[in-house]
Amino acid sequence: MEQQAKPYMFASLTRPHSEQLLQGLQLLRQDHELCDIVLRVGDAKIHAHKVVLASISPYFKAMFTGNLSEKETSEVEFQCIDEAALKAIVEYAYTGTVFISQETVESLLPAANLLQVKLVLKECCSFLESQLDAGNCIGISRFAETYGCHDLCLAATKFICQNFEEVCQTEEFFELTRAELDEIVSNDCLNVLTEESVFYALESWIKYDLTERQQYLAQLLHCVRLPLLSVKFLTRLYEANHLIRDDHACKHLLNEALKYHFMPEHRLSYQTVLSTRPRCAPKVLLAMYFPQTDSWIGLAPLTVPRYEFGVAVLEQKVYVVGGIATHMRQGISYRRHESTVERWDPDSNTWVSVERMAECRSTLGVVVLAGELYALGGYDGQYYLQSVEKYVPKVKEWQPVAPMTKSRSCFATAVLDGMIYAIGGYGPAHMNSVERYDPSKDSWDMVAPMADKRINFGVGVMLGFIFVVGGHNGVSHLSSIERYDPHQNQWTARRWDAERLRTRGRRRHRSTGQMNTRAFHKPSEDAERPALPPLHFKASDEGRTCGECV
Repeated sequence: MEQQAKPYMFASLTRPHSEQLLQGLQLLRQDHELCDIVLRVGDAKIHAHKVVLASISPYFKAMFTGNLSEKETSEVEFQCIDEAALKAIVEYAYTGTVFISQETVESLLPAANLLQVKLVLKECCSFLESQLDAGNCIGISRFAETYGCHDLCLAATKFICQNFEEVCQTEEFFELTRAELDEIVSNDCLNVLTEESVFYALESWIKYDLTERQQYLAQLLHCVRLPLLSVKFLTRLYEANHLIRDDHACKHLLNEALKYHFMPEHRLSYQTVLSTRPRCAPKVLLAMYFPQTDSWIGLAPLTVPRYEFGVAVLEQKVYVVGGIATHMRQGISYRRHESTVERWDPDSNTWVSVERMAECRSTLGVVVLAGELYALGGYDGQYYLQSVEKYVPKVKEWQPVAPMTKSRSCFATAVLDGMIYAIGGYGPAHMNSVERYDPSKDSWDMVAPMADKRINFGVGVMLGFIFVVGGHNGVSHLSSIERYDPHQNQWTARRWDAERLRTRGRRRHRSTGQMNTRAFHKPSEDAERPALPPLHFKASDEGRTCGECV
């Protein structure tokens, strides 16, 4: 039996009907038929229908339906809207299309904003956002703020922060007002490789009009995270930068920043004077080096941004230990000394949390000995530590170890001949003392001290010796090198002799197949390079990484 057809149907003709309606209205407008309003701007007259304009603009609706004089008139004059922009908006009302370009957007957006034509305004903002570059982002930010385009203003500000190192070299940057510059460089999300970039940007801005702007130096210097600058950089500014040297307030700020480095026990109190909050966390906190191609690749970021932590490689996995982490609570950023530990797996390129230490530690020493990870000393936010603990991966727990003889932070650690060495550091004074841990006895013994007191220095083990390089002694930076001979229990000052080290290193490498790749020399381009292990990390493979080290 045939199915009987329904005696009715519902035809959805919305789209063709809308197109036909717009086309019909456009023809009426072009022929000036049934038009009941003329918009006059300058010498131009634009014919339209009130009902059409009111349907796309709350501004026109209020004008033509409210208790305004324009309700009864057939002609309205506009004095603050560009002629071409008004024509484009009327054309949009009848066609649903609008032409936006770099030449038209500057007049079209203000007109759409005034007449409250939201869709055209939105498209103008989207167009400007797509045009953002280092040379125009500041101007677009100002433009957006003037006309209350909140999303565009945020996008421009984000672009400025993300591309600050390029933006700060443009003409627009140099023409910023002091208040505008203050707002930009105070932003927590400023994307800079180091805080030095922020200082140099401020210095360039001041020198652009030195006579007028030098008075703002101390105010703007408050926006620089001075404690995030290295001691070497701060000292150089204090001694050699004439803008700083001639300004008492600036010198005071630099003194406070230097105290932050040299007196860690007072760091928490400095937060009220100087901003020590890190800028936005970089997207990549670990990178891996391929010697075959002489290239680096970025790896997965840490789960918690942190600095002044320890790092080591154990069983082909990278451990990041302790440090100072940045957390958010109710929208407020704060810092906390950490006992947490993260481990990176090269097979999955992921970080996982492992068992936390018994104590919180920053500026600690970390080494690997006999398949176990040792965390030594450091600073917990109140006290310098001499305690030591070790992580045993087989049982997945931290176990106490005999404490060091002295409290130490900002020191160096090394492993040589099955012994752990804790060298120099601060706690609470600069030290040149050295002590050695014997795991078979679980005890520490003092050995010969270095000639120089040192913090934040380099250390390497090579050819059966421990080498220490550079650092700071509390008064000045060091260029000296010392070598420790464990058999003689003696430190010897060494002269930089790269060619001799290369020759000995190659000979040692050929005869034994062993060479510590953390040696401090750098071969010339045509020199024979010793073989390297397959993976090298920017973070030291044995020892601590200090986010504020020299």
